[in-house]
Amino acid sequence: MLEPLAATVLNSVLPTRPLASHFFAPRSAFGMAVRTAIHALPHDFFTPHPSGGKGKGKALPEGVHGLYSSSIDGEGLGCSGVGAESSKPAPAHPRTLSTRQRTRRTSAHRYLASGSADHLPSFRTWSRQVHLARRHASGQPVVTPPHSLNAAPEDWQTFKDVAAGSVSIPPEDAWRVYTNLSRHRAPGPATTALGFLANVALSVTRCRQEDLSVELLQQWGTRLQEALHHIDPGIQDMPRNRLRIRWNALLAAARAMRGELTEAADDVATLFRLSDSDTYEDSIRAHVLEAYTIILSALQCYNGPHATADLLMAHPWLDEYLFPVRSQRGPLVAPATNFCNVVMSLLSHLDDPARYLEQTLTLQPKERCSAMGAILIRVASQYRRHPYTLLKTLQRRSVSIPDWSLLMVAKDLARAGIYDDANKILASISSKSRTSRQDGSRYEYRRVALFVAARQGDTVAADTHFKALQQLRTLKNDDRTNYLHAYAVAGKPDRVVQLFEDMFTGPAASPPNIVHYTSVLFVFAQVGDLDGVNLWLGKLLRAGIRPDRHVYSIILQSFASRGDVESILTLLDQMRRSKVTLNCVLYTTLISTLADRQDPLAAERIYKRAIKEGVVPDRQMVTSVMNAHVEAGSWHGVVRAFDYLNTSGRPGAAMSIEVLNTLLKAYVLIGAPFRVVANVFRQLGLANVRPDVRTFALLIQSACDSGFMEIAEDLYREMERLATEEGQTSLRTNIYVMTILMRGYLLTGRRVKAKEVLDRMTALGLKPTGVTLGAILKAYTEQSIEQGTVVAEEFLHSLMSKDDDRPWLQLERGRRLSLETVYRPLLRAHNLKQRVAEVERLHMEMTEAGEAPTLGALTALLDVHRRTGNTEGVRTIWPQIHRLGLEYARLNTLLAEEEDTAPTLQGHGVAMCIPLSIYIDALSAAGDHAAVARVWTELKAQQLQFDSHNWNHLVVALVRAGEPHRAFDIVENVILKYQAQIRRLYERERDVHPESPLTLDLPPPEEGDLEPARPEAPLQSAQRRAVAVARFTKRMRNAEHADAQGVDDFAHPLHMLHQLSPVWNTWRPHGATLTLLGRVLAHLQAGKLVQPLNPDVDRHYADAALDEDEIRRRTEAAGGVLGGIYDAFPRTVRLIREYELMKRASRRGAGEDSY
Repeated sequence: MLEPLAATVLNSVLPTRPLASHFFAPRSAFGMAVRTAIHALPHDFFTPHPSGGKGKGKALPEGVHGLYSSSIDGEGLGCSGVGAESSKPAPAHPRTLSTRQRTRRTSAHRYLASGSADHLPSFRTWSRQVHLARRHASGQPVVTPPHSLNAAPEDWQTFKDVAAGSVSIPPEDAWRVYTNLSRHRAPGPATTALGFLANVALSVTRCRQEDLSVELLQQWGTRLQEALHHIDPGIQDMPRNRLRIRWNALLAAARAMRGELTEAADDVATLFRLSDSDTYEDSIRAHVLEAYTIILSALQCYNGPHATADLLMAHPWLDEYLFPVRSQRGPLVAPATNFCNVVMSLLSHLDDPARYLEQTLTLQPKERCSAMGAILIRVASQYRRHPYTLLKTLQRRSVSIPDWSLLMVAKDLARAGIYDDANKILASISSKSRTSRQDGSRYEYRRVALFVAARQGDTVAADTHFKALQQLRTLKNDDRTNYLHAYAVAGKPDRVVQLFEDMFTGPAASPPNIVHYTSVLFVFAQVGDLDGVNLWLGKLLRAGIRPDRHVYSIILQSFASRGDVESILTLLDQMRRSKVTLNCVLYTTLISTLADRQDPLAAERIYKRAIKEGVVPDRQMVTSVMNAHVEAGSWHGVVRAFDYLNTSGRPGAAMSIEVLNTLLKAYVLIGAPFRVVANVFRQLGLANVRPDVRTFALLIQSACDSGFMEIAEDLYREMERLATEEGQTSLRTNIYVMTILMRGYLLTGRRVKAKEVLDRMTALGLKPTGVTLGAILKAYTEQSIEQGTVVAEEFLHSLMSKDDDRPWLQLERGRRLSLETVYRPLLRAHNLKQRVAEVERLHMEMTEAGEAPTLGALTALLDVHRRTGNTEGVRTIWPQIHRLGLEYARLNTLLAEEEDTAPTLQGHGVAMCIPLSIYIDALSAAGDHAAVARVWTELKAQQLQFDSHNWNHLVVALVRAGEPHRAFDIVENVILKYQAQIRRLYERERDVHPESPLTLDLPPPEEGDLEPARPEAPLQSAQRRAVAVARFTKRMRNAEHADAQGVDDFAHPLHMLHQLSPVWNTWRPHGATLTLLGRVLAHLQAGKLVQPLNPDVDRHYADAALDEDEIRRRTEAAGGVLGGIYDAFPRTVRLIREYELMKRASRRGAGEDSY
C-alpha cells in the first residue's frame, strides 16, 4: 500500500484548513470539517528518486541521470514490472475521511522519496532550494533519450502522439505500446512520459459516464500509480520542478481512480496553491487542472454528480475556470477548456439542480451558493435546459448572481420564447449597465437586449439597442445579424432588404456573411414568399457562399409550412449531394411534417434513424414525435413520449410549456371534460411553468366544447388582463383565440355574441384566417332554412372573387391552408342534401382556383354518389382517391428516407379508411360483391391498417353477399379479438420512465395476437368533441381517480381517459352491425338461407317460385349454417342477445316515460 503523499504537506503548509468530510458520499449534506496539523512535511515530498542499487546499463551523466533513468537496478523500466497489473487488490470503495488510516510504508516508497528520514527540511527550505536552482537551468546539458534497438518505430510514434495529446488512440492500445517500450528502456524523457500518462488517464475518463465503471477506474489507477513509481522527474532546475508538480498531480489522480478520494482531493488542493511568477503559476495550474479533471470524473463514477458538485463547492479556487468571463492564457488554455467541458458534462447529470441548490442554501454561505448557482445556470444553458428555475430558486433566498449569469438566463429564455421573463431580467440590470463606467458591462447588456428584442420581433427595442451599440463603437457582425433578425421575425421583408443594403453596400462596408443572408432568407420564408427565398438563395450562391445547414433548415421549414413535400424531397437530395448532414433541427422539421400528415410510424422511423446517425435529440425533437401521436389519435404514444420527456437524464428530456401545450392538445382532441383540462392547467404553476397564449387557447377551446361559454369568456378576459396590467406580452390576444370564441358562440346558436367577437377582431386589427371564415360559413350552412346556404354561397363567392392572393389562407410562419378549409362547409351541406351537381360544381371551382385535388374533397364527391345510388360515379372517383393515397404514402416513405421500400398505406389509414368504407358500402349495395373482395385484398397487400369502421362495413358487405358465417367470423375473430387485445394492452403496467419515447421500441405482440390496431382519428370536429365530453363527463362522475393525480404526473388523466371512454374505444361491433346480425339469426331460425343481394333480381318473386324440395333443402341448410354459427362464434351470439335485451329495455323505459 502506498504512503498518502499529501497528508503531511497539507498539515504543514496549511495548519488549519477546511476539508469536505462527506462530500464524497453518494448523497452528501454538503458539510465541511476542519482538520489540524499533526505531521511535518518530508523533505522528499516533491522529489521521487531512483533506487541506489547498482545497475548493469551504461551510466548517464550525473546531471541528467534523474531525467532518463528510474529503474530499480539501472536496467530500465521493464525490470520492475511496469505495465503489469498490481498483485494487491484495489479498494472496493472510496476512502473517506472517517476511515482514513496511515498507510504502512513498503519498498515501493523507494521510488517516491530519497534521502534519509532523519533529515526533513521544511517547505520553506525546499522552496528556497528550488529558487536557487532556477539560475543554473541554462547550464544543464541536453541529452537525447537512448532509444531501444528492439522497439518498433511505430510504437515510438504512438508514444509521442499520445504524449502530445492525440485522442484517436484507444487507452488500451496506448498502454500496450507503453508496456512494450518499458520492457527495453524508459520511453523518453520524464516530461514526455508524464504527458503520456496524463493523456491516457484523461482518455480513460473521457468515455461516457455509463461506460465508466469502478472496476475500470481501479485497474487504470493501479497502472498509473505503478508507472509513476518508475519515473523520476528530477530535482535540479525549474523545468524539473514543474515536472515534480505534474508527477505528484498525476499520483493524486491515480489515487482518486483507485478510490482514495479524500486523500486525492487534499493532495491536489495543496498543489494548486503553489505559485511563484505568473508563468510558473500557469504551468503548475495547467498540470493540476488535468489532475482535477481526472479526480472529478472518478468522484462522479464512485459517488454520483452530487459529490462532484460538493467538491466544487469546497474548492472555490476552481470557480474562475468555470466562469466564462475570464480568458485563459498560455499553457492554461487547453487544460482549462477541457476541465470546464468535463465539469459541465458531469454536472449535467444532476437529477434536480434546483433541489440541490435548495439543500445547499441551508448549509453553505450565500457567496458559495451564488457561485454554484452561476455554474449550474451555465450547465443548464449549455445543455438547453431552462435555467430560469435555478435563478428563481436563488432569488427566493435573496442570493445574487453575476450579471453575466443573468444575461445568460435572459438569452436562454428568449431562445425558448419566454420573452416576459427575459425582459424582466434585462430590466433588473439595465440601471446598473447604464450607470456602469465599464464599457464592457454596458456592451454585454446592450448586446443581449438586442438579441432578446430580435427574437420577439420587437423592432422598437431593437432600434434603441442597436443605436446604443453604435454609440459605444462596439458593433459586431452578431449585432448586425440580430438587428436584421428583429425585422425578419416581425415579418417586414422590405425593411430587412433595406437594412441589408445599408449595412453592406459602399466602399467601406464589409461583405455580408452567410448569417446575414440567412436573416433575409428567413423573412421571406416567414411570410411564405417562396419567390423571395429563391431570389436571395441565388444571391447567396453568386456571392460564392455555400449554403450551410441553417440555410437549408430555413428553406426546409418554408417548404414544410406550405406542405410542399415534393420540394422537401428535392432539397434533401441536394443536401445529400452537397454532403450536408442532417442535424436535430432538420430532423425535427421532417418529423413535424409527418405529424401534419398523421403518420406517427414514419415519424418514429425518422427519429430512430437520427439516433442511429449520432444525432442527440433535444426537447423539440421529442415533442414533435409526441405531437405526431396527438395528430393521429395514438394516445398511448402520447403518454409514452410525455413520460420520456418527464424522466430526468434522458437525451432531450425536459419539461416546458411547449411539452405541456402538446399534452393539453391531446386532452382537447380526445374529448376530455373541462374539469380535467382545467385541473392540468391549475397545476402548471407548481411545475414552474408559465402558460402562454396557446395554453389559454386550448383551455378556452375545452370550455367551449363543454358548452361553458361564460367560463371561456372569463378566461379570455383574464388573459387580456395579464397581458395589459402585468406586462405578459406572451399572452397578447391573437386571431386563434378569437376564432375559438366566435366558433363556440356559433355552435351554441348565439350569433349575436359571435358577431361581437368578430367586431372585436376588427377593432384589434386582427385579420381573419381561413379557419375563421370557415366557421362563419359552417354556421350559415347549418341553418334550418334554405336561405342560410344561399348566404354562405354568396359569402364564399365574395372571398374568391377578390384578387388579393387570398391572405386569409395565410397562417403564422408562412403556413398555408387548403382552399378546402372554406369550401368544406358547403361541400358537406350539399352532400347531406344529395345535390350531386352542386358538389361537382364546388369541386370544379376549387380545381380552377389552383387547388390540387384533396382526399377530403374527393371523399365528399364519392359520398354524394353513394347517397344517390350512382355506382358508376363511385367507380369513377375511387381510382383517383386510391392513386392520391398511394402518392401520399410514397412521399411519406421518401421523407423517412426508405428508398428501397415500396410505398405502403400502413401509416396513412386516417384518410384512406373513410373513403374505403363509403366505397365498400356502395359496391355491396349495388350487388358487386366480387369488387368488394378485390379492393379489400388489394389494400391489404398494400398494408392499409383497417380501422374498426372498415371491419364493421365488411361484416355488412359479407351479409349482403350471402356469407353470414364469414360475417360472424369477422366479429368473433377480428373485432372482438382486437377489443380483448386492446384491453390487455390497457391493463399492462405503465412504464413511467421509458428508455425510449417510441412505440416502435415496445415489446412485440404476443404470439397469436393480431397486428397492432390503428389508432382512431382524433376528434377534430367540435360537434364530435361536444358529444364525447358529454358522454365522458357522465361516465366519470364517480371516477375521481382519473384526474386526481398530482403535479408529478400530468399524463395520468390521459392514460385513464383512453381506457374508460366508449367514444374512442371503437373496437366493438357497431349497433347497426349487431342489429343486422340479429336479423340474420332470426332469418336462419325461420329456415331461410341468407341470399346474396342482387338489385336486378326480385327476391320475393324468386322465393314464390320455389318447390317443396328446394324449400326443404334450404331449410336444412339454414339450420346447418345456424348451428355452425352457434358452435363457432358463441361470444358474438351472446353479444347480439345482450344488445337486443338492452334495446328492448330502452324502448320499455321510453314508453313508460311517455305516460
